[in-house]
Amino acid sequence: MSGGRSCSIPPARSGTVTVTSATRAVRVVRHLRSGLVMRLTEAGGLVRVAVHGEVDLDCADLLEHVLTDALRSSPDGLHLDLSGVGFFDCAGLNTLLRARALAVAEGREMSVTSASAAVARVLDLTRTWPAFTPPADARVVPADALTPADARAVPAPRTIGHTHLA
Repeated sequence: MSGGRSCSIPPARSGTVTVTSATRAVRVVRHLRSGLVMRLTEAGGLVRVAVHGEVDLDCADLLEHVLTDALRSSPDGLHLDLSGVGFFDCAGLNTLLRARALAVAEGREMSVTSASAAVARVLDLTRTWPAFTPPADARVVPADALTPADARAVPAPRTIGHTHLA
């Protein structure tokens, strides 16, 4: 996203993905079939990705693509806000683990700075939470401490079938 690079979203299958750019530093990616929304914000050398919706097998490949692209285009790394995730299964966990492996291989930071109860439960049960712990100087915000102004959810697009309605 920095240095003029743009998010390279895979070709959508008949209207399943929309990408909106409010500014060069803000991008919103929506998986229309599942309702998953990812808001990417570039600040300095880091990209913050706020995820809202359900993360499961249906949309995990898009989430992985977005995280991979964000990691590769960010000189310092990635902060994930998963406080808006209502459902999170093993497909989501595997996506995070693959993205984390890429971050480590490329010498970049990747951390979960906020997580919903659904995400925290999976990370706790699988004992993978430490792999996503932010560095000591990062500000961690528990999901239940967020005010509505802090946790602005991107409204879900209206859809009929797989067609996005503006």
